[in-house]
Amino acid sequence: MPLSSAVATETLRAPFPWFGGKSRAAELIWERFGNVPNYVEPFAGSLAVLLARPHDASTETVNDLDCYLANFWRAVQCDPSAVVAWAD
Repeated sequence: MPLSSAVATETLRAPFPWFGGKSRAAELIWERFGNVPNYVEPFAGSLAVLLARPHDASTETVNDLDCYLANFWRAVQCDPSAVVAWAD
């Protein structure tokens, strides 16, 4: 299922807790931001805010200094089924 379809039908949640995570503030953040054409997340962490986006996806840029975290999200993007298999 494309991400835009998933966002339209269900709220995505961060797959793990993250120190400093913004999952409880995500709804308020999107209320204040509105539907921005280009979302940039400099401290990706668990991507709680991006995953809670109530609008269809547009240009989104995520970064994080933690290389293991960045590689996790790259793996999820490229082959989510393999990530699930290895995590199971």
